[in-house]
Amino acid sequence: PKSFRIQIGNAQCLQPYSASIMNISAMSFGSLSANAIRALNKGAQLGGFYHDTGEGSLSPYHLENGGDIVWQIASGYFGCRTLDGKFDEQKFAKQSQLPQIKMIELKLSQGAKPGHGGILPKHKITAEIAEIRGVSRDHDCISPAKHSSFSTPIEMMHFLQKLRTLSGGKPVGFKLCIGQPWQFMSIVKAMLETKIVPDFIVVDGSEG
Repeated sequence: PKSFRIQIGNAQCLQPYSASIMNISAMSFGSLSANAIRALNKGAQLGGFYHDTGEGSLSPYHLENGGDIVWQIASGYFGCRTLDGKFDEQKFAKQSQLPQIKMIELKLSQGAKPGHGGILPKHKITAEIAEIRGVSRDHDCISPAKHSSFSTPIEMMHFLQKLRTLSGGKPVGFKLCIGQPWQFMSIVKAMLETKIVPDFIVVDGSEG
């Protein structure tokens, strides 16, 4: 029913998305198997809700069953990075404009490991994971503790606008675990100063 859906996309968004209030949260391919990704996305397709990729990038298995996708971009820029780990605009634009991708989520932090980044040891990096993430198998796969594309809230707002533009105007938002209120207020001030407003904000828990 309509009461179970919400329109995401402000006046700065060209392709608003009607999202279900119940969806599949972020879990990456690599942490989950191909069959698990297939099953989750099939469920999203049948239920009419979205499937968040997690930071491990968009895999072919996310696309097989036609469920709506939210592509999560974290500090490793997996699937849209150069070999040295920088954000690659062309790779991002090509993937993000796929019709099945409905929204872009910029991950700042998550409750399970707030502010610490992450690591996938090289012995766990298969050829398939390396190809999908755009990483080498010669060393550990690192998700840095912070983004290299911005270092201030104002710079983050401009990066969000870049993601929105490169994706063809799809909704963009960010995910964070809030430690102190002032940390979030600095982002709000950046929105007011730049007049760039995200389409959604995901507040994660404080499990970590």
